[in-house]
Amino acid sequence: MITTARAWLGRALTFLRAAPGAVALAVSTIAVVLAAATLVWSQYLPDRHTGDTNSAAALAAAKDGTVALLTYAPETLDRDFASAKSHLTGDFLTYYGQFTDQIVTPAARSKSVKTSAVVVRAAVSDLRPEAATVLVFINQTTTSSEKPEPAMTASSVRVALTKVEASWLISSFDPV
Repeated sequence: MITTARAWLGRALTFLRAAPGAVALAVSTIAVVLAAATLVWSQYLPDRHTGDTNSAAALAAAKDGTVALLTYAPETLDRDFASAKSHLTGDFLTYYGQFTDQIVTPAARSKSVKTSAVVVRAAVSDLRPEAATVLVFINQTTTSSEKPEPAMTASSVRVALTKVEASWLISSFDPV
């Protein structure tokens, strides 16, 4: 039996020395199969592991957070901004706090700016176990002391979410 194994190993080594192209083909085939497996594992399977529950939760968080970010009134600014901040995380939370303190609050109070946002449509465009991207279409109505007639604007936003503990929080908010 050992002689048979030695004979087989000897023939295999002789073949490999005689056919270097076959070795290169075998190695490149293995490399392609490994690359395909890595691509499937990293790109396709995370979406499969997230499920409909995570998708629905991320979608709801993006909608609720968008409305909270874009809806405020001069009489309730502190409460409105606190509510909006509860939907945010990371650098975007810091940016939003500075932006509302330095720009939105003075303008909203001095000109009685009131905005109300409604999500018209939204869809998850990317979903991972710990991150999601949602495209949100919004109608926003704005009034002020200078322009008491409501002005409506339609816009769309790419909302990036990060899962923090069990909650989906907005980590970026980019107009499209």
